Amino acid sequence: MSDKPDKDRIIDAEVEPLGGKRGRSAKSALLLVAAVIVSIGVAVGWHFWSSGKLDTMVAGKTATQAPIAVPQSAPAPASAPAAASASMPDAALLARQDEQEKRLAALTASLERLQQLPAANAGTDPALLQKLAELEQQMASLRQAQESNAAQRNALQTQLADLQARFTALSEARLNALREPLLQLIAFSEAREQARRGSTFAREATLLGTYAEAQGGALKAAFAGLQPFAERRIPPVAVLAARFPSLAEQQRVMPGSETAAAAEKPWWQRAVDRLTGLVSIRRVGSIDSASVEGKLEAAEAALRDGDLAAAVVALDGMTLIPALQDWRDQAQARLDLDAALDAHGVALRSHLAIH
Repeated sequence: MSDKPDKDRIIDAEVEPLGGKRGRSAKSALLLVAAVIVSIGVAVGWHFWSSGKLDTMVAGKTATQAPIAVPQSAPAPASAPAAASASMPDAALLARQDEQEKRLAALTASLERLQQLPAANAGTDPALLQKLAELEQQMASLRQAQESNAAQRNALQTQLADLQARFTALSEARLNALREPLLQLIAFSEAREQARRGSTFAREATLLGTYAEAQGGALKAAFAGLQPFAERRIPPVAVLAARFPSLAEQQRVMPGSETAAAAEKPWWQRAVDRLTGLVSIRRVGSIDSASVEGKLEAAEAALRDGDLAAAVVALDGMTLIPALQDWRDQAQARLDLDAALDAHGVALRSHLAIH
């Protein structure tokens, strides 16, 4: 094998154009490897030429190809061992040469591997390009969705703030709208309670009248029927029922017709009437409802049942004594007051339900 480095070896490599920065990096690497190989070859050749070993190697190769015949009878010259050892290559030099050849082979293999790297084709791989495109599309979709969510969140926050402001305004307006109706209900309830106890309710009537006048309609008409009773003290039903029995007895013993004729009777008859007037006599059994006694009994029964209106009706057509007539007027006023209160309460509730 020739120890002379082959200076005429040409590295023939087709380098595909690299796109962008990666293509320039691969090209620079290839040029660097080629420069290293050439430098090693030049260094090895210069070493062999400058040390004279190149001529020795050439001379040894020539002697091997055309040996000179030496007569066996002739004695060997004294300088033959020195010449033989000078013509043979040194063991250290051969080891170094083997090392240089191994290094050169390694560099050549590295160069071949660099040529076979798929870096130049990575940018044109369809599958990789499609995967990158899909990833970029997904990232764009995620970015767009994030921006959309942020916009929606801002819109919802704005709407929430607007709704809170509207709710606050609505609550205040609703409270203002409910304040006056609530005051009306309280005033009406207090007026009914005062009337039930037989007291006046002028202050409550003022509040009810002001509101009814402003609203008009059925509420105003209902208050017109209630207003005349605001300054009057009308006895409760219980008081009227308790006063009636004594007044009825007075009505029985002092009928109007007998009182009118008492002055024309003789003295002894008047004495008998006075004695009989001290005792109350009632008939037992069926009572004529058209008679005075029947009417008084019907009124008392109605009052026991709590029916003041029936008691008042039972006294119709009778000539009443002044005290009983006053009682009947007060009972009728109580009935009218209760009816006026009921009418105003119905009108007020209807008005508030509509508004």
